[in-house]
Formats: sequence, structure tokens, C-alpha cells
Amino acid sequence: MNRFTNYLHRPVSPSSLGLFRILFGLVMFIQTAYFIQTGFVKKNILDPIIHFKYHFFQFLEPLPDPAMHLLMWVMLLSTVLIMTGFFYRAGVLVFLLTFTYLCLLDKGYFNNHYYLISLMCFLMLWLKADGWGALGKKAVKSIPNWQIFILKSQMVIVFFVAGLNKINPYWLIEFQPMAFILERKAEVSGLPFLKSMAIAAFFSYGGFLLDLLVGFGLWWKRTRLISILALIAFNVLNFWMFWNIGEIGIFPLMLLSTIILFVEPELPAQWWKRYFPKETGSFKKQKKGKNAKKKDGKTKPVAVQKTVVDVNEFIQKPDKKQQWLAIGIGAYLLFHLIFPFRHLLYPGHVDWTGEGQRFAWRMKIMAKEADVNFFIKNGETGEKYPVNVAKMLSPKQYTNLVYYPDVIPQLAQRLKKEAIAKGIPKPQVVADFNVEFMRSHPKQPIIDPELDLSNVRIRAFRHSDWILPLKE
Repeated sequence: MNRFTNYLHRPVSPSSLGLFRILFGLVMFIQTAYFIQTGFVKKNILDPIIHFKYHFFQFLEPLPDPAMHLLMWVMLLSTVLIMTGFFYRAGVLVFLLTFTYLCLLDKGYFNNHYYLISLMCFLMLWLKADGWGALGKKAVKSIPNWQIFILKSQMVIVFFVAGLNKINPYWLIEFQPMAFILERKAEVSGLPFLKSMAIAAFFSYGGFLLDLLVGFGLWWKRTRLISILALIAFNVLNFWMFWNIGEIGIFPLMLLSTIILFVEPELPAQWWKRYFPKETGSFKKQKKGKNAKKKDGKTKPVAVQKTVVDVNEFIQKPDKKQQWLAIGIGAYLLFHLIFPFRHLLYPGHVDWTGEGQRFAWRMKIMAKEADVNFFIKNGETGEKYPVNVAKMLSPKQYTNLVYYPDVIPQLAQRLKKEAIAKGIPKPQVVADFNVEFMRSHPKQPIIDPELDLSNVRIRAFRHSDWILPLKE
């Protein structure tokens, strides 16, 4: 434990963390500007007549129209503060609160990289990321190693868990959902060779091996260069693959920005000195004194003798505060290793039921196609009235309706409320909801077509037994 604690508190250069802050702030600026430019707030928050609430955050409501748009501009300003390092902590805190609030308003547009952004902002709130390259601030000499270690560890967990999630017969044997994704890409791009199973196998195993190994490859100096090149190639392919057939957003850019965390901490400062020597004082005129000798009328500095220092002199027993910090970091990382596998507590396939699927780095790992037909049922006569729910929901919400059954009860309760307002006696909400899963299982009902969905309730961390099991 003492060895680990000393490792965490070893002083290192702040320059790699400072450069990451700049790159991260730039990527968040692009993300927020994209939200503003594409009208994200209007399409996903103001226009939909229902919002799918997260457990424990049902109290969150959208702000009025002008305030929601003002919030986006405040968020954009906070990314500038992060980039420049000017009022850095205030910038991170504002961005963390506004961005996370935006994401928690509706799980209908959940995205894994939104979750990762909030986690990284939370961690950066505690770091001296403005210790180098910050506007109007003098660089500090060193920061404790844990401030870089925890960000690197968070990223390694994301990669590694994503790789573990791919260890299943759908991904490794049937090459799903990559074959399904490549079919869509072939249709959109006009490249029929993408439908080849050999291409699907390449993308499936390539993605699996990269996720499983790249985090450790980046950490180990001997494999770092090849891992960096592999990660760059992967993200270029990832962007090309999904930019016109599905949401990928700034995720590739964000992953690329984290590469700088894995280089030697002093490397960005060395780059800066190499290309901007005057600004770093490398060309400052040396004063004459006892340590200078004249030869041929010129002054030359005397070579500085290197001093051999016993490293053991600097190794000391950590104090209580340092030990508790090490325990806290260990507990944080252990939680993020275990939490993604909470789906093992529930019966059924996680990607079929959707239980434990979010916040688990199960990225681009499931393929579903569904026929969805909702009905208001007259409780007295049994007559059914079809409802086109697609008109009530944003495109993102409708997609999540197919992938995550836990949003169905909230929609049903809203439909029942509308039916009561229209005078339908004793209304019930039922649905013919048939899903094809992973191209391996033909369409089958995921809920009982006679079940009144408006009476169904979702409970946190408990299995929803109204979701029908997947038939093999």
C-alpha cells in the first residue's frame, strides 16, 4: 500500500495534464457549438411532449425556452474558461453542472460518451490542470502523479470494459451487430463490398482486440507508439463508419485528446521549449561570475557536474491524508470496474431487456429492429384506438423506445392521461411490440400484447418481470 501511495504522490511535470485540459476544452467547445448550431435543445427538450426520467432524478425539469438557450451559451463560455485555464475550476464546475443537467433531463438521448464527459469533468474538478499552459498563470513545477493516473485509469477502464463486453457469441461468431451496421453503411455509401462477412469479421475482431488491449498498450512505453497509431486509425474509421448512419459526435475527437495523458508528463513542456525557446527563457543571457571562464575573449559556462542522489533518501512513509487519498482512488476505480456488470444481477440478456445496459460501456453492441404499435383500449367495450407514438417523440426518443423497454411505462402513463382527457372510459394502454434481436432471433413480442402498460412500474435495481424473456 505504501508503495502504491508513494507512486501516486510522486511529483511529475504538469505539462501533459495542462495540454489535455486545452484539448478537452476545445473538444467540449466543438460539442457545445454543435448543440447550439443544430438546435439540440429545441429538438430534444422543448419540442417533445414527454421526457423519460432517470431514477432519482425525476424532479429535474427543463427550464423555460429562453433560459434553456441561455444555458447553452453559458456552457459554451465555460468551455473557453477550461481551454484557457482562466478561472479554470469555475469553468469545469459550470460545464459539469450544465452538461450533466442537460443529459439527465431525458434518458431518451442517452449516449455513452456523454456519460464519459461528465465523469472526466468530475475528476478534473479536483486536479491542478491549470498548472501549465493557463492564461495569466505561472506554471507550477510539479503536480502529484495521481492527478494524471486517475484520468488514465478511467480511460483504460472504458476501453477494457468495452472489450470484455464484446466477449459473446453475437460479436465474435456471428459478427453482430457489425454486419448489420456495415449493411446500412453499404446502402448509404454505395459500397457493396462492405456487406462481406470478411469485412464484418475484420471490424468485429479489430474492435474487440483494440478495446481490450489499447489502454494497456498506451500505458506501457514499449508499445505506446503502435497503440497511438492504432487508436488514431480506429477513430478515423469509427468516424467514417458512423457519421452518416448513426450518432458518433465528438467521441473520436475526445478519445484522441486523451492520448496526451499517456505520454511522459514533461513531453509537452519539452516540445514548447523546442519550438518557442525565447518564450521559455532558453536564450536568456548568462551572467558573468565565478562559474564562468574567459577564452579568446568569449565567456563560456562551466559544465555543471551531475550529482548522484540516493533515491531511497526521498522515499518516505506516506502520511494519513495521502493514504486515504490512495484508498479513495482505489475505491473509485474499483466501483467503475464493477458497476458496468450489474446486469449480471438480472435474469435475461442485458441487450434484450435493457436492464443494466446504460452506463456500462456497451457501445454499438446491440442490434434491434421492431414493429411498434400502441393502442388506447376502452376499458368498458374493449375497443382499441391506434396511437402513432412516433409523432409524440423525438427521433432519439423513438430509437430508445426500441432499445430500452424501461421507457415504455412512462410513455404509457402519458397516453393514459391523454385518453382520460379525451373522455375514454377506463382507458388502458396496450402494445403490439415485436422485436428482431441481433439478426439471429426473429421478431417476437417483448411485452404481453394484452398487458395494461399504464399500470406497470419500473423500480431501481430490480428486474422488470413484465419484459418477456428472449426466445432462443
